[in-house]
Amino acid sequence: MAKENLPTESVFSFWSGVFLPVEYKGHSIVAHNSSWTSRMTIWVDGEVVYSLSSWKFICEQDIQVGSETLATRFGWAKRGFIFEVFDGDTLVASADYPIKSLGWKQVLPFVLLGMALGFSVEHFNLLG
Repeated sequence: MAKENLPTESVFSFWSGVFLPVEYKGHSIVAHNSSWTSRMTIWVDGEVVYSLSSWKFICEQDIQVGSETLATRFGWAKRGFIFEVFDGDTLVASADYPIKSLGWKQVLPFVLLGMALGFSVEHFNLLG
């Protein structure tokens, strides 16, 4: 992704994944997790400093920001995505993107559609 296309606020889409940006001492740090490849990428001031595929729920790694080495935690935790940056044991920056759980109003249309589709396949013998 080009430096000028990196988001400045948390963004999630099923197509491109989740982007969680933070600011630390004038440096822009953006974490991204792909929806389809499980690749996690971290940019510092538009330059890729970490990129690796991982199926872990939470990834922890050290990154270089200016002359400092910072620890990061990024991934899925308690119904949403988190990105935390630590200087030693001190949390210095964080971003999150909560994912709402599905309620019955969101699930009911899929249940009804599945029932109608299953009935149609069986009643009209669509599969042979």
